[in-house]
Amino acid sequence: MSTSQMKRLSALLAFALLSLPAVSSAQTYFRFPASQLADQCGNGGCTVSAYKDYGGRDYACGGVRYAGHTGTDYALVGGFSKMDYGVWAMNAASGTIESAVDGYFDRCTYWDQSNPYNACGLYTANYIIMRHADGTKTKYWHLKKYTQQFAVGTYLTCAYWIALVGSSGASTGPHLHFEYWVPGYGTDDPYGGSCGTPYTRWTSQGAYRGLPGIACQ
Repeated sequence: MSTSQMKRLSALLAFALLSLPAVSSAQTYFRFPASQLADQCGNGGCTVSAYKDYGGRDYACGGVRYAGHTGTDYALVGGFSKMDYGVWAMNAASGTIESAVDGYFDRCTYWDQSNPYNACGLYTANYIIMRHADGTKTKYWHLKKYTQQFAVGTYLTCAYWIALVGSSGASTGPHLHFEYWVPGYGTDDPYGGSCGTPYTRWTSQGAYRGLPGIACQ
């Protein structure tokens, strides 16, 4: 190859590299959003009851979902007795508490679709929303009333006990609804699989129907 050909090839390679999208090293990855101590979600204390819905299937092409579901539900094994004992939701990554609602009835056993403003409607859940450094958000829904530990505006590093899991709002039993939101896109899924997104946002995704790992980013 001549010197001029090598120069042209080098120029083309440099242009190609400049044309590639930048790879961000600041992408937020998540740990499991609840305590996995032995008396909490450890030892089978919590289970996946529903993944994000992809039009009739979940991220792994299974059926653990329900129509229109936008997050992942981690149910308390033992129901209300386990809720009364107390299981902690934890922030899945470092971030700032952007908004929160508290004080609603937290022992719902049904979802009243006809009246979203009543004791067990869509808009009567206790929740926390956290904003992370890359602009993504995580949402923690159906919390037990009066158990939130931090005020709006508080910055937390990963893995604080932020509130107890409950059954407030549109809930048929005690569980934590965990949801992942991306700016400019909307609700996404932290799970990666053949029928969902091609990537995972967990530090350790774990097995299907199992719980993600607890390592922070």
